[in-house]
Amino acid sequence: MYRRIAGIAAVTAVVLIVAVGIVLIKGSGWTFASNLEVIGDDMGLTVAPANTPLFTERNMAPGDKSSARVTVINEGQHDFSFTLSAEKESGDDSIYDALWIDVTGKDSTEYYSGPLGGLSDVDITRLGQGEDEELTLTVTFNQSAGNLLQGAAASVKFIFAAEQHRRYTIVAEPRPPEGGTVTGSGVYEHGDTVTLAAEANDGYAFVYYLEGSKLYSILESGYSFTALSDRTLFAEFWEAGPKTLFARVDLNENGYGVVDFGGVKLEFLGGPPNISGVVSFTPCDRSGDGAPKGKVPTGLYFCFRRSDNLAGTRVRLELSYEETLPLPEGVEESSLELYRWNEVLRRWDKLYIADQGVSAQDNILWADVDNFSTFGIFYPRPGELPRTSAYLYWLIFLALVVLVAGWYLLRRRAKMQEQ
Repeated sequence: MYRRIAGIAAVTAVVLIVAVGIVLIKGSGWTFASNLEVIGDDMGLTVAPANTPLFTERNMAPGDKSSARVTVINEGQHDFSFTLSAEKESGDDSIYDALWIDVTGKDSTEYYSGPLGGLSDVDITRLGQGEDEELTLTVTFNQSAGNLLQGAAASVKFIFAAEQHRRYTIVAEPRPPEGGTVTGSGVYEHGDTVTLAAEANDGYAFVYYLEGSKLYSILESGYSFTALSDRTLFAEFWEAGPKTLFARVDLNENGYGVVDFGGVKLEFLGGPPNISGVVSFTPCDRSGDGAPKGKVPTGLYFCFRRSDNLAGTRVRLELSYEETLPLPEGVEESSLELYRWNEVLRRWDKLYIADQGVSAQDNILWADVDNFSTFGIFYPRPGELPRTSAYLYWLIFLALVVLVAGWYLLRRRAKMQEQ
């Protein structure tokens, strides 16, 4: 049976050398006969000698030895390593068990010395392009076997299995460049361990490694993996201040997940199933951005950011205004409203806020949003009517009264002119 060694993104060349046919004929002598077969020469792997008998010794008695030399050459385009195994094809197990083999290299390196039956997947060496290794195989008939095995026979094959090696380029870059540094980029051999390490600059924090749309090592600056292909990763850094908090978000099979920063709770609803992302929260000062018309700021501002794989997911915010900052004196809790800072229009608005309300009992303002940004809590300017639905109905009624009165005055004036 030929054994094939394969790895992900690895090309496996199997060189099978039917090297030794060990036949015990009638009488006390041994006869070795073998042929050489090579599979995988299309990959540039060459074994010599080829198509010639490897062993020609005859009439060997217990205690005798027989040696053969094999040269393995790498004429391919990539490095490879190879192993050596022995396998009994046919014959008597007692003959196979009585054989001892030594495998050495051209620099007298001893690769294996032991029973032939134990020669299995023994690592020989690694060959670069154009390199070769000469092996000496020495088979010894165990002296202790005596004449008990006369008349028995066995056939053995040696298997050379070569695993081709490739080199992979690993690129790791910081994003944005001023956010920090990351080490670990370079050229690696197939199967090598790659270790990336990120370090944030002042004013930034490391968040995750990004490859395509996949996140790795969330909130962990070190990341290790096995080199199996070329890879390009970005070490993501976000702006962060002394009060910035980060949290990992794990959405379940229903796309649901919860993050609680203490006084600020976020419920993710209907997001992508079974993914993990990141959210940051900073109690910030945006008083310089003014306020919506007719509104007064409470001084409560909330700056959020989330990873791109969470974008578009509906979020229910619960903001505890008592835990975060006491409300100004005289403010009616029921009049509190949440506004979102529109970076494009440079104003506070309610776009992307589907619904909101206040729970005075729990001192919580809640809102359903589907776009993350900076939020602020405002209340009506003293002396102004609250801009509720009733307020809008009142405005409509007032406008109708003005229209009717105007129409009446115009009709009256027209009649007076006719007289």
